[in-house]
Formats: sequence, structure tokens, C-alpha cells
Amino acid sequence: MIAFANQPIPVILDTDGGVDDALALIMALNSPQLDLKAVTVVAGNVNVDLATNNVLRVLSIVEPEISPIVAKGCEKPLVRPPFNAAGIHGADGLGELDQFLEADGTPRYPKLAIEPSTENAIELLLKTAQEYGDSLIIIALGPLTNLATAIQKDGATMKKIGRIVIMGGAVTVPGNITAAAEFNFFVDPHAAQIVMESGIPLTLVGLDVTMKAPIARQVVEDNLQRRPSKVTQFIVDCTGMYMAFHRDNENFHGCYLHDPLAVAVAIDPSLVTTESLYMMVETEGRFTSGMSLGDRRDRRSEKTNPPNVEACLEVDTERFLQLFDQLV
Repeated sequence: MIAFANQPIPVILDTDGGVDDALALIMALNSPQLDLKAVTVVAGNVNVDLATNNVLRVLSIVEPEISPIVAKGCEKPLVRPPFNAAGIHGADGLGELDQFLEADGTPRYPKLAIEPSTENAIELLLKTAQEYGDSLIIIALGPLTNLATAIQKDGATMKKIGRIVIMGGAVTVPGNITAAAEFNFFVDPHAAQIVMESGIPLTLVGLDVTMKAPIARQVVEDNLQRRPSKVTQFIVDCTGMYMAFHRDNENFHGCYLHDPLAVAVAIDPSLVTTESLYMMVETEGRFTSGMSLGDRRDRRSEKTNPPNVEACLEVDTERFLQLFDQLV
């Protein structure tokens, strides 16, 4: 077992409601070190209404003692038209859950009776930043539209928070949606650049480390056999289509745990090795839009371009997968 500190960290999870987001949310809800105050939702993998429904779906399955506030945020990127990943995550964002029936023919995942908060995600981010200050960590799992909007609205309040842990970008490896760009930064590059320039401490959990943390289909299915529960059944169901995509396109039947790794880094920063870098995000490039460009030159000037991110470049995969197994 991994030893935990006594005082849980207040956390907001900002998510776009896909499959790996759901796994990350389960981890955060089950982690004794995190006190999940709120989940703010943004358009990305799917539209913001579906994404919000998916967060509520996970809450209905995990049934935490205290449920975080769930608040809907931005419906589209700051400048760009919306772009989603329904082809990978399923039309519902969770692997087409309506296909699953119980033995008696009733839906395994019936329509939800719970609703999100009427509060707006941006207001909630600012209110929580004001309340918890530098003890607050925001874990951003989708496009950074909500965070950029909050920074534009009241940068001084957002600067009070302790850190943003971002699943996004790629420093030394290719992108995954284009040759240059990782999906979240590609969807809203303008938001990503605003966050880079915000002056808030940032940890970037990009493809450099998330592609080193795959989980095989067999592991997920064995887990269900070993510990049958609503949660392990849901994990098998929601990852089916997502894992099949990797099987058909990358000859590997499983998936990468992009978003869960960001939650893991918030819990235990020692899982990764980071480099302090000055980073910018390309917003205009014809071929490179959404590219996260870290300045790794030997002769870079720290005066004119001081480092603005801690970029994760190595990960202890074995310890991460242990933590993941412990929390889901």
C-alpha cells in the first residue's frame, strides 16, 4: 500500500466527460488524499450536456458519501469551432452504454434522475479559488476553455490557487490528433495559451508520460472477475469501444490512462520526473495548431522566457498502475 498524508487536498476536477475522464473521476472520488469539492464540465470529447451527464453517471455508480458539486461550463472553444472525439469514446462519450442490458432485458444504465448544479462552472471555479487559495489544486482533463475563461474574467483570483495539473500537450513526442498536437490542446489552443501565460503554477501531464502508462483489456476483465461490483462492471463496459479503437488502430487491445495519470500526479507527484520549461501553444499554425512547444534549448534565456510549466517527462509506470488498481 502507498502511505497517505493526513490532510486531504481540496481539488476541482475539470473534465470533458470521456472514458478515461470517467476512470480518473473514480480515482479522485476514492482517493483519501483528495477532497473533491467540485467537478466542472467543458465541451471536448463530447458536447457539454453529454459530458455533464457522464459525470453524474459516474457519481451514481460510485455513490460517494459526499458528492461534489457538478457544474456545467463552456459549450465551445474560445475561438475555434467545436471538435469532438465521439468516434473514439462513443456517441455518448462512455462507450455507448445504452447497448448494455441486464439479464431481464432492462437497461443496465437507465436514465439518470440526478441533475447538475444550476451554478455556472466559471463562477464555481472563481468562488472555490477564493475560498481555498493556494491549498486548491485544479486537475484539468479536457480542453482548457473553462479555466481560460475564468482567468480572463478574474485572473487575480485564479492566481491564488496552488497549482493546475493539466492532462495535455506533448513535449518530446508526437501529438495524437495531429502530428503536432495532443487532443485537448488541439480542441482549444487559444485557451491552452492563456493558461500557459497565467502565472499560475502548472504541471503538464502530457503524452510524454501518458503513452507510457497503458492498461490491457485482459487486466480490466480480470479485475471484474476478481472484484465484481457496479464499478468494475462499469469499467469493463465503458472501456470496450475505447479499447477496441486502440486494438484496430494500434494493434494493442487496451488503452492509455491519460486522465487517470493526471489524478495520480496530483496525489503523488513523485510518480513522475519533471523538467521546468518555458512553454507556449501554437494557435495559428496551418499544420501545427495546438502544438505545445517547450523551449529546451541550451542557450535559452530564463530572464526573457522564465519557465512556466513543470513538464512530466518520465513516469514510474509500475507504481502508477498499483495506485490506479488501488483506487478503482
